[in-house]
Amino acid sequence: MLSLMIVVLAAFFIPIVLHRMQWIAIPVVVAEIAIGLILGKSGFGLIEQVPTLELLSNLGIIYLMFLTGLEIDFELIRASKKGCDSSKPNPLWISVFTFVGIFVLALLIAWVIAMLGIVKAPFFMTLIIATISVSVTLPVLKDKGILDVPLGQTILLTAVIADLVTMILLAIYVAFRRSSEGITSMLLIGGLFLAVFLIYWFLIRFVKPSNMIKKIQRETISIGTRGVFALIIFFVALSESVGAENILGAFLAGALVSLLSPDKGFISQLNAFGYGFLVPIFFVMVGVKLDLWGLLNNTQSLLLLPLLLGAFYLSKALVIPIFSRFFGWKRAVASAVLLGSTLSLVIAASAVGEQLGMINATTNTALILAAVITVLTSPMVFQRLVPDEEAVNCVRASLIGFNPVTMQLARDLTRGGYTVTLYGSDKSNLQHMEGSSFKMVELPSNDIDTLKNAKVFDAEIVVAFTKVDEDNLLIAAAAEEQGVNQVIARHETKVNLPEQSQIKVISAFFSNVTLVKAMIEHPSLIDLVTTQEHLQEIRMNNRAYHFIRIRDLDMLGQSLVLRILRGNEVITPHGDTVIHLGDRLIVSDTPEHARRLRRLLGS
Repeated sequence: MLSLMIVVLAAFFIPIVLHRMQWIAIPVVVAEIAIGLILGKSGFGLIEQVPTLELLSNLGIIYLMFLTGLEIDFELIRASKKGCDSSKPNPLWISVFTFVGIFVLALLIAWVIAMLGIVKAPFFMTLIIATISVSVTLPVLKDKGILDVPLGQTILLTAVIADLVTMILLAIYVAFRRSSEGITSMLLIGGLFLAVFLIYWFLIRFVKPSNMIKKIQRETISIGTRGVFALIIFFVALSESVGAENILGAFLAGALVSLLSPDKGFISQLNAFGYGFLVPIFFVMVGVKLDLWGLLNNTQSLLLLPLLLGAFYLSKALVIPIFSRFFGWKRAVASAVLLGSTLSLVIAASAVGEQLGMINATTNTALILAAVITVLTSPMVFQRLVPDEEAVNCVRASLIGFNPVTMQLARDLTRGGYTVTLYGSDKSNLQHMEGSSFKMVELPSNDIDTLKNAKVFDAEIVVAFTKVDEDNLLIAAAAEEQGVNQVIARHETKVNLPEQSQIKVISAFFSNVTLVKAMIEHPSLIDLVTTQEHLQEIRMNNRAYHFIRIRDLDMLGQSLVLRILRGNEVITPHGDTVIHLGDRLIVSDTPEHARRLRRLLGS
C-alpha cells in the first residue's frame, strides 16, 4: 500500500506545485509522467508495480479512453454537415481531406522507418504517427477563443476524425494480429459497432424521453453515473470477447454517451471522477514503467526519439497547403504544429504494441517521450502564431473630439470589447491620459483629408463629437461616403439630413430631456440598460442557425433574448420562436458572453 499512497499523494500535489511555481505551460499529465519517471524504476525506485496499482492503472486507461470518446463533439459534426455560407470554408470536408493526407503521409513515413529496420510493424506505426490528441487541441482552441470559428472547428474536427479512425483501425489490426481468422475477427468487430448502433437507437427511442427514467433520475441522483459505468463495463467485456482491445470498447462507450448529448454538468462530473482519481494514477504509472536507462544505452532506440518526433510533425505537413487556401499560411503552419501533438492514444497503442511484441520496452519509451515533447511544444508554438479571436474580431470605433464625453465613452466601449481610438486636435485640457486603456491620436486639425490620412474611417463605427456642430456633420458625411457602417454626429440644433442618409444625430439638450423623462416614467428600464449586464444587440448571420428555435440555442446559457428585430417587425420571442438570417437579437447579457454569441451567430 506504500506505493499506492506515494502515487496518490504525487497526483494530489502535482497541480498545486505547478500552480505555485507558475509553470502553466506544462500540462498536468506531462508532470504526472515526469514524477512517475523520477519515482519509478528509472529514478529512485520508490514505486513498485504492485497488483493494486496495476489494477487501478488499467482502469485508468479504460476510463481515459472513455473520456476520449466523450470528447468527440457530434453536434459540431452535425452543424458542419448543415453547411455554412457557400463563400466560407466547410470545416467537415476540409477535415476529411486533411486526415486522408495525414494518413497517407504517416503510411509512407512508417514504411521508411520499417525499411531502416527500427520497427517490424509499419501499419501499426502508421496508426501511432497519424494520431492527434483531442485532449490537447480542445483546451488550446478554447483558450484562444477560436473554437466556434471555421479555423477552430476545422482543427478540432480533424483531431476528432483522426482519433475515431485510428482507434477503429487499431482495433481491427490488433484483432487480425491475435487471430488467424481475419474475416471472423472483422465480422465480430462489425457486430460490436452494430451493438453500439442498436443501443443508441434503443436509448433514443425508448429510454431518454421516458417518464419513468425522469422519475428515477429525480429519486436516485446517481442513476446516470451508474448507467455510464455499466455501459463502459459492457462494451469493454464485449470488445474483449470479440478479440479487440478493451480500450476500443471504452472509447465506443464514450462516443455513445456523447451521441446522447448529456448535460454539461453531468459531463463535468464524469471528467472530475476520471481526472481526479483514475487517470492521474495511470499517467504516473506510465512514467514509473518507462525504461529511460534502457533507451539511453540503446543507440538505435535513442536515434528513434528524434525520428519519431519528426514523424509526428512531418505527417501533418499536408495540413499547410490545404489550410492555407482558406486560412492563410501563418495559421496553416500553426495548425499543422498543433495537430502534431499526441499523447493518450500513443500511450494506449504503444502499451498494446508492447504486449503483442510489435515493439520493445525502449521503443515504447521513445514513443511516449516523443509524444510528451509534442504536447509541450505544440500549444506554445500555436499560441504565438495565432492571435486571439476576440482581438481579431473586435469592432473598431473611431471617436473624434477630445472632451470628457468621448473619454468616458471610450472607456465604456473598451470595457465592452470594442477596439477604440480617440482622435482630436487638442488634448491639453484633459488629465490622467497615461492610464488610458484605449489609443489616443493627436491630429493637427479635424479636416477631412487629415482624418483620411489617419485612417479614421477604417473603423466600423465613427462618432463625431467635436465642439463645432458643422464640422461634426462634415465628418459624418465623409464617414458615410467612405462606407462606415454606423455613423453618429453631435449637433445641438435640429438638422435635416437626406432621406437616404443613415447618419444618427445626437443633441446633448434633447438627450438629457429624453433621459430624465425615461427615468421618471421607466426607472427599471434605465437600470437594465446602464448596469454591467446591459442590453446587447447581436446580428444573426450564421446559416447554421437559420430556422433554429431559441430553446435549441444551447450557447445562450443564462442570456435572455428580449426582442428580435426582423426588418421593420419587432418580435417578442418565446422558446419556440425561430431565428432567421439577418435578425437582430436584443439580449440581456454580460459583455464577455455577448462577444462569444457574436462570434457564434455572426460568423
